[in-house]
Amino acid sequence: MNIAIFVLPVLLVLLLLMRLVLGQARKRRPEAAYKPRPIMTENELEFFGRLVAALPEHYIFPQVAMSALIESANTDRKQAFGDRQRIAQQRIDYVVCNKRCEVVAVVELDDRTHAKVKDQVRDGRLAQGGYRTVRFQSRQKPPAAEIRAAILPPVSAPTPAAAPAPAADPLAIS
Repeated sequence: MNIAIFVLPVLLVLLLLMRLVLGQARKRRPEAAYKPRPIMTENELEFFGRLVAALPEHYIFPQVAMSALIESANTDRKQAFGDRQRIAQQRIDYVVCNKRCEVVAVVELDDRTHAKVKDQVRDGRLAQGGYRTVRFQSRQKPPAAEIRAAILPPVSAPTPAAAPAPAADPLAIS
């Protein structure tokens, strides 16, 4: 009985000390700190200007999350989750939209950090969603006219309707 009277208060004191220490440990964690960062690099910003000049009747959206354009088509929840994870952190350099905000093309500005195999996988995923990717080399950026021609599908001239066949002349001798 004497031991219980001694042990019980000691345990209570230890529990209170542990709670106090754990509470202090939680309070010591620094708050997350954030700072602004530019939405585009100088190189991307310069190319953005070229896109705007080349396509004045379109909207150009920079740094768009890939998940804003495509989603998993899998019905299996586990597989769909994995599909979402594969594109979760990926960004598209530029999305070109018409005035109805329908995607005309996805534009990528490739620099030395791009890997051809990974780019093909990205392009394939976007193609599954019905989007065409147009790639430009960062070191060889074309002028506005070439950018426009590469992004916009060629406007085909209307084909003239075939002239109707002349009616058979009933008086003609065959």
